[in-house]
Amino acid sequence: MRTHNYEIAIKWTGSTGEGTKQHRGYSRNHDISAFGLPPIAASADPAFRGDADRWNPEQLFIAALSQCHMLWYLGLAAQAGVVVTAYEDHPLAS
Repeated sequence: MRTHNYEIAIKWTGSTGEGTKQHRGYSRNHDISAFGLPPIAASADPAFRGDADRWNPEQLFIAALSQCHMLWYLGLAAQAGVVVTAYEDHPLAS
């Protein structure tokens, strides 16, 4: 059995000098990185004091689910000899 390991790093970049002294006094900004890949600028959802210009965990979760579904579908199609020439998805979660 093969083992697949996935290692990432999360680095909080939102300290404004006082750390988490006050709930409203720090940024939720952080970077997600993995060796050899460009970092992902992330934050909380704006509803939770995050930065709207950065990816939030909810978006990344939905993206991961959609990616997994697409890759599974394409793999099944290839195994069955079905030729897929395009694929598009617009997942929505609430």
